[in-house]
Amino acid sequence: MTSLNSPMPARGHRFWIGGFNLLPYRRSNARRARRRCLIEWLVAALLGCAALLATVGWQAFERTRLDAQRTSNERVLAQLTAPLAEHARLSREMDERGKRATRAVDLSMPLTRLLDLLDTLSGTHAEGVILQQLHQRLHETELLATANDPVASAVWLKQLGTVRGVKGSEVTDLHPLARARPGTTVSGTGALEFAARLRWDEEGEREKNIKPQREASASVSDARSRAADNSRGAR
Repeated sequence: MTSLNSPMPARGHRFWIGGFNLLPYRRSNARRARRRCLIEWLVAALLGCAALLATVGWQAFERTRLDAQRTSNERVLAQLTAPLAEHARLSREMDERGKRATRAVDLSMPLTRLLDLLDTLSGTHAEGVILQQLHQRLHETELLATANDPVASAVWLKQLGTVRGVKGSEVTDLHPLARARPGTTVSGTGALEFAARLRWDEEGEREKNIKPQREASASVSDARSRAADNSRGAR
C-alpha cells in the first residue's frame, strides 16, 4: 500500500536516488598514471637538455682545438714562407736550365753527328770507295759514293753503321758506273755508284746527353732538400 505523503512519480520519469562509485580504485590509478606521465616528461626534458648541453660543449671544445691547431699551422707556414719561396725559385731555375739544355742539345745534335760521321769517314779503310756527296739533315744523312765492287760498298756502309747515334743504314740506290767521273780513281768492270741513307736515333742521343745534367740537378735538389729539413729540425 502506498503512503499518501510520498510524492507520486510522474509518468515516464525516474527517481534519482544518489550516485556512488562502484570501482573506487580507478580514480587513484588515474592520478598515479598522470603523475607517472608528468615524471616521464620531466625526465625526458632533462635528458634532452643534458644532451643538448653536452653537444654544445663538445662543439665548443672542438672549435677551440681547431682554432689552436689552425693558429699553430699558420705559425709554421709563416716560418716556412721564405724556404718555400726559395725552393720554388730554385725549381723554376732548374726547369729553365733543363729546357735550355734540351734546346742546346737539339741545336748542337746535327753538328755533333756530322763531326762523328766525318771522324769515322776519315778512319775507314774500305778500299775502292770514294765519297762523292754528303747531305746532312735533321733526322738522316744521305750519302752518294762510288765503289769498285758491291763488297767494298757493303763493307764501307757497315763501318758507317758503327757511328755513334746511327740507328740504321740502308742503300737507297745502286747502279753500275758507266764511266768514271773526273777526279775519281774508281776503275774496274764492277764499278758502281750507290746512294745510302743513315738514320739517327733521336731519343737515344737526347737522353744520353741530358741524363748527366738531370742527375746533377737531382743531386743538387736532394742536397738542398736535406739542408732545408735540417734547418726546420733545428728550429
